[in-house]
Amino acid sequence: MTVSFVQSIDTAIKTAVWTKFGPSLGLTTDQNKELVFAPKELALRKIAEKRGENSVEFISVWRNSIELDWERQQSVIGRNGLSLSYVDSTTKAQVVTVKGVPVNINYDVFLWSRDLDKITKATESYLQWLHNRPQLVIYYDGQYEMNMYMHLGSIDDVSDYNVYEKGQYFVSKFNFTLEAWSLTTISSRTILKIIIDFYLREGQAPDYIDTLLNEYEIEATV
Repeated sequence: MTVSFVQSIDTAIKTAVWTKFGPSLGLTTDQNKELVFAPKELALRKIAEKRGENSVEFISVWRNSIELDWERQQSVIGRNGLSLSYVDSTTKAQVVTVKGVPVNINYDVFLWSRDLDKITKATESYLQWLHNRPQLVIYYDGQYEMNMYMHLGSIDDVSDYNVYEKGQYFVSKFNFTLEAWSLTTISSRTILKIIIDFYLREGQAPDYIDTLLNEYEIEATV
């Protein structure tokens, strides 16, 4: 099954969040067992299924919405796409073009711990992240660089203090919006040669007489 481009972005975001905030919570061993992609209501169940035990610290991430970004739709990649390479370098009959739909993807990140100091350290790390201008950098086809900027949001305490039923967990939530692209590739016929003819037109309508003066050819170069 082919993975969607948005799903690939989700995977990159999970790794970025775990790398950035995992050390504050003491999570540096196994991302698969220390982070889950799930809403807050399901996170405890999901992490327990992964670890097979009650968990103390972990991170959960969830993509809660995607919306079109109409302002960026007027960019080159949004309107016409970017021509990258020939499908067949020998015939040069078709060229691969990448087109992108600009989207804003909103993510929620939840930090879970029974230790409030660890939550506080991770929160400070999030605040200081602003100075690094966080962005997701994707190299399309291994060589075309695309920057997806992350706009940081608020930090909220969403702990459930009904400790008699669930036990005490401190849960800090922050969110950010990613200026992303949903990319797709298309193959289109190429123009390998343009022929320009120059004519001299004489006479009166509708009895024009056109005389060919010159012919100019422009051939594509690689």
